Amino acid sequence: MDTDYQSIGKRLQDAREQHGLTLEDISSSTKIQVRYLQAIENGQVNRLPGPFYVKAFIRQYANTVDLDPNTILDTMPAADRARQPKDDGEIKAGQNRGVSAHLFDGFSENKQEERDKDANDSLSNNSIRVGSDRIPRAGMNLSTPVTRRLLSRLPVIFLIVALIILAFALWLAFGRIRPSLFSQNPVNSSSTSISQSSSSRPQSSSSSASSSSNSQTQPLSKPQFQNNTATMTFYDTADHTIQIQAANAGWTTVTVDNVRQFASTIAAGAEHDTTLSGDQNQIVIHLGNPYNTRILFDNQDTQFMSGSSILITNIIIRREKTPQ
Repeated sequence: MDTDYQSIGKRLQDAREQHGLTLEDISSSTKIQVRYLQAIENGQVNRLPGPFYVKAFIRQYANTVDLDPNTILDTMPAADRARQPKDDGEIKAGQNRGVSAHLFDGFSENKQEERDKDANDSLSNNSIRVGSDRIPRAGMNLSTPVTRRLLSRLPVIFLIVALIILAFALWLAFGRIRPSLFSQNPVNSSSTSISQSSSSRPQSSSSSASSSSNSQTQPLSKPQFQNNTATMTFYDTADHTIQIQAANAGWTTVTVDNVRQFASTIAAGAEHDTTLSGDQNQIVIHLGNPYNTRILFDNQDTQFMSGSSILITNIIIRREKTPQ
């Protein structure tokens, strides 16, 4: 008996493989579970729900792979044929009595397969050609479940594409904004250099004018450093105001031509002014706390620490008789 069923299962398996179908394809077409199809191919019909389903399952399998089910069923053992329904009418009658619940056992547990079944019914008139018994024939489109899965994922794909496009648009917009922001620095630098060059012209002209008149005010030179001392010079005989602006409280002394004129603590945020008259030559300032302290020469910041690698605590502003 088992040998006969193994022969039937082998014929069904060979026909399935010739058509390039998988057990999943047969299951999708016949609604027979894969484990029952495997049992049929292996000749293990005792694994089927009951004797009634042996002929029904084999008939549906044979129709799907384009074999004559009557020829296949004739090879069944005589005793088993007697227990099987004689025709398709008896199969349908048995299904109407409720036995079809076993045929599709477990199918309702998979919601995705239920959706595939509904979609298959709706698409059968367009993309899938079926026979009068609703069973796809060999060569028909059995890849519809894959297509439906792709269609179900289209919203996710569209969302991902939309996010990519949005990110690319933001990147382009940000890329256009950033250069405009960063390009302000060169513009400001160039404008600064232009203003410096334009301001240097009156300075150079005033330098030439000072050669004929020593009474005209001259700009202060850049600081020259030696240890913790910065020295700056100028060339004229005019009066000048030196102002100390203390960012932090610190002891400060001011000496003019070797005469101590101020020695006290300047409070944080306070100022101290000293006038260097036309007949005085030098002012020496000692800062106990030079951090963020400014020294102004006629309201112009001397930047006495600019370019120094060490902390400057002594500042000398000296009048020279003639330009060097």
